[in-house]
Order: sequence, then structure tokens, then C-alpha cells
Amino acid sequence: MAFLRVENLTHTYNEKTAYAKDAVSGVSFSAEKGEIIGIIGHTGSGKSTLIEHLNGLLKPNDGQIFIDDVDIWQNPKDIKKYRFRVGLVFQYPEYQLFDETVYDDIAFGPKNMGLNAEEIDIRVKETIKRVGLDFSYLEKSPFDLSGGEKRRVAIAGVLAMNPEIIVFDEPTAGLDPSGRQMVIDIIKNYRDTYNAAVIIVSHSMEDMAVLADKILVMNSGKVAMFDTPQNVFSRNEELKQIGLSVPAVTKVCEILREKGIDLPKSIITVSDAVQHLLKLKQGGGTVD
Repeated sequence: MAFLRVENLTHTYNEKTAYAKDAVSGVSFSAEKGEIIGIIGHTGSGKSTLIEHLNGLLKPNDGQIFIDDVDIWQNPKDIKKYRFRVGLVFQYPEYQLFDETVYDDIAFGPKNMGLNAEEIDIRVKETIKRVGLDFSYLEKSPFDLSGGEKRRVAIAGVLAMNPEIIVFDEPTAGLDPSGRQMVIDIIKNYRDTYNAAVIIVSHSMEDMAVLADKILVMNSGKVAMFDTPQNVFSRNEELKQIGLSVPAVTKVCEILREKGIDLPKSIITVSDAVQHLLKLKQGGGTVD
């Protein structure tokens, strides 16, 4: 069985009223440890509602969420422990910083876990390094930091709980290219170090192409696709019909194919495109 399983999840807002609306309906997917699942969909497709179920912030009206083959709502009194096992990094997490020092902000989660002062200190110092900041930041006010530094501190506050599953909602939104790459590196490093399952909601098709092992496509609260990035982005026309796109390099390759250049539809990253174009060039193919 997969480490995380979502089975037939339905969430209805304003249930049993004239305004009842299914935000998600019959959604099923799974994630293994060490796997990165990307979630894409147009605004209002149910992405945010879906991820808020994964650590028990919302309770489904129907369906189940299993972690390590146990229904997280099997015993509602235990739901708090799943909020430590499943870390949720909201969009623009820097706006959720609130403590007087960076140290206290990062320590907030471990303290709520009931860890002793020594273990909290270890986790805070390990995590500040993990997000690319040195110990000098720990005594600073989080409100004196740059936007990118705040983002890293906010992410550190979730990583310090060592979650087995970590969920990111638009983790690179609003960042410049260097900040975006820093966050991508943090996500990959955490996954590799802890063999965590990672769920990422993003509007960036480029991020999804680089990061995701599988992509869940949401449309009107339902699963439209759940497959590898290569297979999802090869269905360009279907994605267009539901208001989504493909990575820019995939669009470029589509134009090149129309001009007669033999490129596979599976190209979704710049490095993939470069490798295929070099092979064509070395083999005497025409890429002009």
C-alpha cells in the first residue's frame, strides 16, 4: 500500500443548505515515501481544499485519507499527531511569521510536539542550515528580513517538525529566479534526506516539470489526470480545454515539430530539449 492514500474524497461547503457546493468530489490519488506529487488546476478547481484535508485541517464529508495504512480520522482525538506528521506550508508563508526572533518562530512547532529544550535547539539549528541561513539569523526579528529570507524561515518552521509528508502551496510564488531555485533545492534536499513524500500545488508548469514524479490535474473539483509529467504534458490540447498550459519549452518543441524537426512529445524541460537537439545536430539532423 502507498504511504499516503486519498480515496474518494469529497468535501461539500454549506452542506444541507441551498448553497451546498462540492469543492472536491470523489478525488483519489496516492504518494509513496520519497515521491513528489505535483497538483495543478485552474483557480477554483479544488486544489487548496484538497490539501487542507491531508493533515486534518478539514474533515471530508465522504471518503478517507490513509497514512501508513491508517485512516487519519479513525480516532478524531488523534488528529493532532497527524498535523505533526504532515507539514503544511501555505502560500506566502512569510506572512504567518509572528514570533519575536527567528529562533522562536522555528521552535514553535517542535515545542508544540512536546520536545525538550535540547532537542528543540538541535532541530532549530539543523533546520536554519537546511534552508541556507547561518546561526546569526536566529536572534534576528523575522520582520527585519528580506522577502526571500522570510520565506525560508517560514519553511524552516515546518521542516523543524521533521514531517513524513510535507505539502507546499505555491512555494515559489513571487520569488525571483534565484529565490525560486533556492526553494526548489530546499524541497529536493528535504525529500532526499528524510525520504519524505512531498505534495506541491503550483501554477508553474516549469516547476512541475523539474520537480514532480507524478502530476495530479484537478478540474471542477475532480481528478482530470494523474500521471507522469511527460504523459500529462503530452496531452496539451486537453490541458488547454481546462484552462491550463504546458512548460514553455514544450510549446517551443511543438513549434519545431510542426517545422519538421523530429523531437519527442515527452520533452518537458530545457535540459531535455538541449540533449535531443544536440543529438540531432551530431547525427546530421537539421535544427535550423
